[in-house]
Amino acid sequence: MAKTTDANALTLFDFTRHTTNYQPNILTLSKQEFTELEKKIVVLVVNRIGLMAVKKELPMGLNVTVHIPFSELTKVRYDQIAAAAESLQLKRIGYRRDKEEQFDYIIPFPRIRSLIENGRRVIELTMFADVIPYFAELGQRYTKYDIDVMLSLSSVYAQRLFEIVSMFYHRGQREFIYDIAELRLVLNVPDSYSYNDFRKNVLSVAQRELQNKAQLIIDWEPARKEGKRIVALKFFIKTTEQIAAEAVEQDRRQIRDMPLHEAIQIAYKLMSDYKLKDWQKDIIVSDIEKLETLFRVHSELSNGVRSNVKNPTAYLVKSLGLDQVRENKSQKSTQKQHPQGTGTQLSFIANGPDIRTGTTCSVGDLLGGLFPFSNSPEEGR
Repeated sequence: MAKTTDANALTLFDFTRHTTNYQPNILTLSKQEFTELEKKIVVLVVNRIGLMAVKKELPMGLNVTVHIPFSELTKVRYDQIAAAAESLQLKRIGYRRDKEEQFDYIIPFPRIRSLIENGRRVIELTMFADVIPYFAELGQRYTKYDIDVMLSLSSVYAQRLFEIVSMFYHRGQREFIYDIAELRLVLNVPDSYSYNDFRKNVLSVAQRELQNKAQLIIDWEPARKEGKRIVALKFFIKTTEQIAAEAVEQDRRQIRDMPLHEAIQIAYKLMSDYKLKDWQKDIIVSDIEKLETLFRVHSELSNGVRSNVKNPTAYLVKSLGLDQVRENKSQKSTQKQHPQGTGTQLSFIANGPDIRTGTTCSVGDLLGGLFPFSNSPEEGR
């Protein structure tokens, strides 16, 4: 039985982890006292009730009890989970409006205990009815994030910044400004931390972990000062995919304006990274479309756009259409005169690039009429 309901309470038994968490922005922007492991328990509670809230299946006005299996948090250190669950019962979430001199502090889980349910250990967490809206009243704007990424984070600062960044990112904002005093409050930063401590021990720690585990590039700069004191920061959000795509575009622009003889010289250097036959190299540099494909594919591979490619040479050969081409007899005969590894001449044109590129025509001039290059704002004016 997944749940039971009586006049005053709803109990959610079976736990199935959903890929995405949904939570109200008021929870995202609250001050939270949780440790990293306590936060993961809270994340699983949100996972259990958040999707129900999205589907409007969660009744309001009832106390809610949630069962979370120990195995969702660890396979071995059950003692750590038990300790975190015990301490979680004392932790608060808070909301402060200093300008209005208002505050609201809540202990979300007044009762926590461990049980054996269907042969496995679970944490049972009870939430009072008046607390549920802080966890499930989504409204028109709410925060959503990947739960597997969240559970992989080992710093509570990374966990909290991931929530905040996700809130802005999923409503289309790639930049946002945050008052430092408010951000310190939301992240529960010790009062003893100076700005440099805050930057080094909070922001930079979260920045590194989010890049490595969430593929998010977070950067910031001062947004506002009072005298010499920085009082607000402007944050910038990019994904690693965006960074890679920008690098590919930068490479494309450099190649586009490069004289053809230089492009072919670079092409030979790039092709040395792959296990290509000499006759395949000859075909590539003698066909302007294949030359462009070489540059594009190499840039995508080197910048991580095609990070799932296990065999770069095979991928390049297929992208070039060379997997459907076979070496002909005349090429074999010529290669006997110029064995592989000499690298001094093309097999069918004397002096290789020097003969083929007796022009200062750029690669972009030749490719411009063939490929839909996107112009920069300056180029399009």
